[in-house]
Amino acid sequence: MQEPFRKELLAGRTTVAAWRSKPSFYAVSTEDRTIDADLERFMAKRMGAKTIEVKASHLSMISQPETIANLILEAAGRS
Repeated sequence: MQEPFRKELLAGRTTVAAWRSKPSFYAVSTEDRTIDADLERFMAKRMGAKTIEVKASHLSMISQPETIANLILEAAGRS
């Protein structure tokens, strides 16, 4: 769950990655030429994320807004 912004976020130090203790969701963009899809899959698997694959380039939220919105709604518990 995303938390409210606090100024400490800019100056503080991270001690634990959130993905280690919070549910994670990941959309792999299969046509991405910026980040290889296999690397995206590796990162998603590493964090134990609920993963979907989207036939899209790097900006899947622009080309596939409904698919990404549905993933966000699922992450928010509203699927």
